[in-house]
Amino acid sequence: MNLKTDSWKPFRLGDEKYFKLQRGESKYLKSMCEGEYPYISTTRDNNGICTYVSEYNREGNLISLAYDGSIGACFYQSDPFFASEKIVTIDLVQRKLTSQIALFLIAIIKLEAKMYSYGGRKWTVEQQLKNTNLYLPADKNGDPDYIYMERYIDTLDISVNNIPDYFLNEGYEKACWYLDNINQDDFERDYAGISAAKSIALSDREWDYFTLEDIVLSIHNGKSYNSSDLVASDSEDYVSYVTRTGENNGVSMYVQALDYQGLEKANAITIGDTTATIFFQEHNFITGPHIIVIRADWLNVYTANFIITILNQEKYRYPVFGRAFTKDLIKQTKLYLPIDDNGDPDYKFMADYIKSLPFSSKI
Repeated sequence: MNLKTDSWKPFRLGDEKYFKLQRGESKYLKSMCEGEYPYISTTRDNNGICTYVSEYNREGNLISLAYDGSIGACFYQSDPFFASEKIVTIDLVQRKLTSQIALFLIAIIKLEAKMYSYGGRKWTVEQQLKNTNLYLPADKNGDPDYIYMERYIDTLDISVNNIPDYFLNEGYEKACWYLDNINQDDFERDYAGISAAKSIALSDREWDYFTLEDIVLSIHNGKSYNSSDLVASDSEDYVSYVTRTGENNGVSMYVQALDYQGLEKANAITIGDTTATIFFQEHNFITGPHIIVIRADWLNVYTANFIITILNQEKYRYPVFGRAFTKDLIKQTKLYLPIDDNGDPDYKFMADYIKSLPFSSKI
């Protein structure tokens, strides 16, 4: 089913004949209790969910749209959720929203959102957003052709249920890029090998809780460098510049390999305290503001990946630029880990388990 856009019409997002827009609620996240309902923030990741709370202000079956922060972060919310302050929810007036229609509209909305960027033009609700035109297929009455939208989405070959987790975990936009540009069979043939053929189950060991500061050598703040004071490296001799970004292993740029004060040696875990972004650093690095560095004598790329997976389960407690994952909180974080016969963390088991997983040969 081909898209023939020549006859599509503009429909203003603020037109109450077609769309119902409602702003989210301004409520301090720290005052809310943990619970089962998604808290939708302006993050572009995880379908907009930054944590789970005990109350909701929307019944679900709506589109959530961030008009500030990560402008244009747009998702279909099927179940009850809490819409935060910088979120607008979108519903249809003439008919019930379906997941197919929502996915069609989201794709169009994201195209319009590219005109606005974080820290640049704001997508103000009363002016820019409500006056945004969505070009959509129209029926014979001149209204949005929702039947066409549903049928088009149904004809697409790829269901989100068929997208591999290793693509989805990179976020919606990257997953779409992978699907458009990467052959899954070739990708898995080249990269899905394992480092150790032995099959290992997590149930093979007993588990216990350990406070993080009790099992590592140090947890300290990296010396802060501003990117404007650094010079990018144009050779293979470089130092990684680690910041709070959630992309590229936390590395914002590769800088000249100089004798930096506060140069951090490789083989460490870094955590951005206001973003809870956690990565293992295999190369020497320096840090931007708000980076915590963790070192341990048992640390290697395999044990680090195991520990980081556990640490990432704590991220919901520290929403981006909300409650910071400070050094003191990191120290007191309790990790549930496999243990050996002496009751100590079994780091060899952790490493062997990671080695037994698909893609471990390319870690």
